Amino acid sequence: MNDDGVIDSKDQVFLGKGGWYGNPFTMGINITAQYKGFSLFMMGIGRFGSYAMKGDTKVDDNNSYSYWWVHGDRKYSAEVRNRWTPETAATATYPRLTTTNGANNFVASDFWMYSTDRFSLAKVQLTYDFPSRMFTGPIVKGLQVYVSGSDLLTIGKNRKILEMNVGSAPQSRFYNLGAKVIF
Repeated sequence: MNDDGVIDSKDQVFLGKGGWYGNPFTMGINITAQYKGFSLFMMGIGRFGSYAMKGDTKVDDNNSYSYWWVHGDRKYSAEVRNRWTPETAATATYPRLTTTNGANNFVASDFWMYSTDRFSLAKVQLTYDFPSRMFTGPIVKGLQVYVSGSDLLTIGKNRKILEMNVGSAPQSRFYNLGAKVIF
């Protein structure tokens, strides 16, 4: 950045407002469709305008790990296979591997930054209400059955990274089957 021919801390610049503490723009959409005894409900959530950093995740005071970073002789992920070597200098998409600390490889930069923009299908539920004429007895007055799913789909440029949730619980999809009985 300062044209002195040396890459060091003097070349660091502000990466911009990243939305580290939440998405600056969040939108939602709910759709409900009914036909005869069936109801279909869908809810989508869009989150836009923030960024995250691929980086080191602290486990405790003595240990840290990273799916993205390579530290000396520690294990590393498949992500680093396309690392820089003299032979791959023109095509490498990852920093070089080293048995030293490689601290310069892991300075926060736009290389490690990625957009968290996405649209998620947060919930889908299909419900069937049995006709009330089926329940003329003194005990049961109505019955409804449903099947639902949550976090079913994520659409975004960095979907795979977002779904991994490195350093926290992995993204889970939930499916439910239920009934509502009216007495």
